[in-house]
Amino acid sequence: MDMRVHELHPTLIHAPLALLPSTVVVDLTAALTGNKKLDDAARTLWWTTAASGLLAGFAGMAASQEVKADRHSRDMMFLHGLGNVGLVLGAFGVAVWRTGHRSSLVSGLVGLGAFAMAAYTGWLGGEMVYTHGVGVKELTMKGEELDQLSPSLASRQAPVRLLRDAVKGLGWLLGRARQVFSGREQLDPSAFGVKAVEQKLEQQPTAESGESRPELRPV
Repeated sequence: MDMRVHELHPTLIHAPLALLPSTVVVDLTAALTGNKKLDDAARTLWWTTAASGLLAGFAGMAASQEVKADRHSRDMMFLHGLGNVGLVLGAFGVAVWRTGHRSSLVSGLVGLGAFAMAAYTGWLGGEMVYTHGVGVKELTMKGEELDQLSPSLASRQAPVRLLRDAVKGLGWLLGRARQVFSGREQLDPSAFGVKAVEQKLEQQPTAESGESRPELRPV
């Protein structure tokens, strides 16, 4: 089995996606029953969930620089990445808080909200792959181009490539966020995958024709 560097993210992402709902169930049960063992288990699970999310996110940042994607798919990738960064930071925040506090309905409800957000960002990731073919070998990348963009995970260059591309991916995400939130660039409304959001954004005035709207792309 020859796994490519960009394929590490979809391999690792199953851990936080499975751990998060498990953590929420245990945390809520501990809050409702007052069981100390469940409370301790939930506290450990929050840290485990946050750590697994960080690892999967690291691989995802690298993967964003190792695949080919059109403008629509790259907008979906931006939303997917931005949402997951928020989830990882939130998970660490709850884990830190839970270190000194018992489980409560508040931490459980925050977990439920995080799970709903994770379901949405996970759906965006699936849309990129299954609908638009992002990262699918022989469909968007093949031959020498595949070797150049995403070398084998077992190769000597893989560790350095992962670190380099993860840093570049984070820079791309933050740079794109700055452009979007400052109003200098607009996202494709259909990238959200939510009809109400699409209709609202489509009604907004677009940038004037004379303005350039630079898009940050992988180097």
